[in-house]
Amino acid sequence: MEPRHSRHITLGLFIWMASLPFIPIMLAAASSCDFPAIFNFGDSNSDTGGLSAVFGQAPSPNGETYFHHPAGRYSDGRLVIDFIAESLGVPYLSAYLDSVGSNFSHGANFATAGSTIRPQNTTQSQSGYSPISLNVQSVQYSDFKKKIPDNS
Repeated sequence: MEPRHSRHITLGLFIWMASLPFIPIMLAAASSCDFPAIFNFGDSNSDTGGLSAVFGQAPSPNGETYFHHPAGRYSDGRLVIDFIAESLGVPYLSAYLDSVGSNFSHGANFATAGSTIRPQNTTQSQSGYSPISLNVQSVQYSDFKKKIPDNS
Protein backbone atom coordinates (compact mmCIF):
# COMPACT_ATOMS: atom_id res chain seq x y z
CA MET A 1 0.00 0.00 0.00
CA GLU A 2 2.85 2.35 0.74
CA PRO A 3 4.07 2.72 -2.88
CA ARG A 4 0.57 3.51 -4.15
CA HIS A 5 0.00 6.11 -1.42
CA SER A 6 3.36 7.76 -2.11
CA ARG A 7 2.55 7.89 -5.83
CA HIS A 8 -0.66 9.79 -5.06
CA ILE A 9 1.24 12.21 -2.85
CA THR A 10 3.92 12.67 -5.49
CA LEU A 11 1.33 13.21 -8.22
CA GLY A 12 -0.61 15.68 -6.06
CA LEU A 13 2.58 17.57 -5.22
CA PHE A 14 3.54 17.66 -8.89
CA ILE A 15 0.12 19.04 -9.93
CA TRP A 16 0.26 21.65 -7.16
CA MET A 17 3.78 22.75 -8.21
CA ALA A 18 2.81 22.83 -11.88
CA SER A 19 -0.18 25.06 -11.13
CA LEU A 20 1.80 27.67 -9.15
CA PRO A 21 2.86 29.71 -12.22
CA PHE A 22 -0.79 30.07 -13.21
CA ILE A 23 -1.95 31.66 -9.94
CA PRO A 24 -1.01 35.24 -10.98
CA ILE A 25 -2.77 34.73 -14.31
CA MET A 26 -5.93 33.49 -12.59
CA LEU A 27 -5.85 36.39 -10.13
CA ALA A 28 -5.45 38.90 -12.96
CA ALA A 29 -8.33 37.31 -14.84
CA ALA A 30 -10.51 37.45 -11.73
CA SER A 31 -10.01 41.19 -11.36
CA SER A 32 -12.59 43.30 -13.11
CA CYS A 33 -12.00 44.36 -16.68
CA ASP A 34 -13.02 47.81 -17.80
CA PHE A 35 -14.93 47.52 -21.04
CA PRO A 36 -16.31 50.91 -22.03
CA ALA A 37 -18.37 49.51 -24.91
CA ILE A 38 -19.48 46.34 -26.69
CA PHE A 39 -20.06 46.06 -30.43
CA ASN A 40 -22.01 42.98 -31.46
CA PHE A 41 -22.53 41.40 -34.88
CA GLY A 42 -24.76 38.42 -35.56
CA ASP A 43 -28.18 36.98 -36.22
CA SER A 44 -31.31 36.21 -34.19
CA ASN A 45 -29.23 34.82 -31.33
CA SER A 46 -28.28 38.38 -30.42
CA ASP A 47 -30.73 40.68 -32.25
CA THR A 48 -31.95 43.26 -29.72
CA GLY A 49 -34.29 45.01 -32.13
CA GLY A 50 -32.63 45.41 -35.53
CA LEU A 51 -35.16 43.37 -37.47
CA SER A 52 -38.07 45.08 -35.70
CA ALA A 53 -36.60 48.47 -36.61
CA VAL A 54 -36.56 47.48 -40.28
CA PHE A 55 -39.74 45.42 -40.61
CA GLY A 56 -41.91 46.57 -37.70
CA GLN A 57 -42.47 45.62 -34.08
CA ALA A 58 -42.33 41.94 -33.17
CA PRO A 59 -45.81 40.70 -32.23
CA SER A 60 -46.84 39.75 -28.70
CA PRO A 61 -45.58 37.98 -26.56
CA ASN A 62 -42.04 38.77 -27.75
CA GLY A 63 -40.29 40.63 -24.94
CA GLU A 64 -43.24 40.71 -22.57
CA THR A 65 -42.17 38.02 -20.11
CA TYR A 66 -38.89 39.63 -19.06
CA PHE A 67 -39.26 43.25 -20.15
CA HIS A 68 -43.05 43.40 -19.51
CA HIS A 69 -43.62 45.27 -22.78
CA PRO A 70 -42.83 44.63 -26.44
CA ALA A 71 -39.05 44.94 -26.57
CA GLY A 72 -38.47 44.98 -30.32
CA ARG A 73 -36.85 41.58 -30.32
CA TYR A 74 -37.99 38.28 -31.71
CA SER A 75 -37.51 36.48 -28.40
CA ASP A 76 -39.42 36.59 -25.16
CA GLY A 77 -36.49 37.26 -22.91
CA ARG A 78 -32.87 38.13 -22.66
CA LEU A 79 -30.24 37.00 -25.14
CA VAL A 80 -26.63 35.90 -24.70
CA ILE A 81 -25.43 39.43 -25.48
CA ASP A 82 -27.60 40.72 -22.60
CA PHE A 83 -25.88 38.37 -20.16
CA ILE A 84 -22.46 39.39 -21.51
CA ALA A 85 -23.34 43.07 -21.05
CA GLU A 86 -24.58 42.39 -17.50
CA SER A 87 -21.40 40.53 -16.57
CA LEU A 88 -19.26 43.40 -17.88
CA GLY A 89 -21.36 46.03 -16.12
CA VAL A 90 -22.55 47.61 -19.37
CA PRO A 91 -26.22 48.46 -20.08
CA TYR A 92 -28.10 46.33 -22.61
CA LEU A 93 -27.11 47.22 -26.16
CA SER A 94 -29.42 49.21 -28.39
CA ALA A 95 -29.95 47.97 -31.91
CA TYR A 96 -27.99 50.11 -34.37
CA LEU A 97 -30.94 50.21 -36.76
CA ASP A 98 -33.27 51.42 -33.99
CA SER A 99 -31.78 54.86 -33.47
CA VAL A 100 -34.91 56.47 -31.98
CA GLY A 101 -34.33 56.78 -28.25
CA SER A 102 -31.18 54.67 -28.39
CA ASN A 103 -28.04 55.26 -26.36
CA PHE A 104 -24.87 54.15 -28.11
CA SER A 105 -22.45 55.40 -25.44
CA HIS A 106 -21.80 51.82 -24.29
CA GLY A 107 -21.72 50.22 -27.73
CA ALA A 108 -24.14 49.11 -30.40
CA ASN A 109 -25.72 45.93 -31.63
CA PHE A 110 -25.53 45.38 -35.39
CA ALA A 111 -27.08 41.89 -35.24
CA THR A 112 -30.30 41.31 -37.15
CA ALA A 113 -32.48 38.21 -36.99
CA GLY A 114 -32.19 36.03 -40.06
CA SER A 115 -28.79 37.41 -41.04
CA THR A 116 -26.23 35.16 -42.63
CA ILE A 117 -22.60 35.44 -43.62
CA ARG A 118 -23.53 35.20 -47.29
CA PRO A 119 -24.49 38.43 -49.06
CA GLN A 120 -28.02 38.89 -50.36
CA ASN A 121 -26.94 38.59 -54.01
CA THR A 122 -27.51 34.82 -53.85
CA THR A 123 -30.84 33.02 -53.84
CA GLN A 124 -33.06 33.23 -50.78
CA SER A 125 -32.56 29.55 -49.98
CA GLN A 126 -28.79 30.17 -49.89
CA SER A 127 -28.61 33.50 -48.08
CA GLY A 128 -31.67 33.56 -45.82
CA TYR A 129 -34.50 36.04 -45.43
CA SER A 130 -32.75 39.06 -43.96
CA PRO A 131 -31.19 41.60 -46.32
CA ILE A 132 -28.71 42.51 -43.58
CA SER A 133 -25.86 40.04 -43.96
CA LEU A 134 -22.54 40.20 -42.11
CA ASN A 135 -20.95 42.42 -44.77
CA VAL A 136 -23.81 44.93 -44.37
CA GLN A 137 -23.29 44.88 -40.58
CA SER A 138 -19.59 45.53 -41.18
CA VAL A 139 -20.40 48.55 -43.37
CA GLN A 140 -22.82 49.82 -40.71
CA TYR A 141 -20.05 49.55 -38.11
CA SER A 142 -17.64 51.48 -40.36
CA ASP A 143 -20.24 54.22 -40.79
CA PHE A 144 -20.87 54.24 -37.04
CA LYS A 145 -17.14 54.68 -36.30
CA LYS A 146 -16.97 57.70 -38.64
CA LYS A 147 -19.67 59.45 -36.59
CA ILE A 148 -17.86 59.06 -33.25
CA PRO A 149 -15.22 61.60 -32.20
CA ASP A 150 -11.70 60.14 -31.95
CA ASN A 151 -11.39 60.65 -28.20
CA SER A 152 -14.66 58.88 -27.26
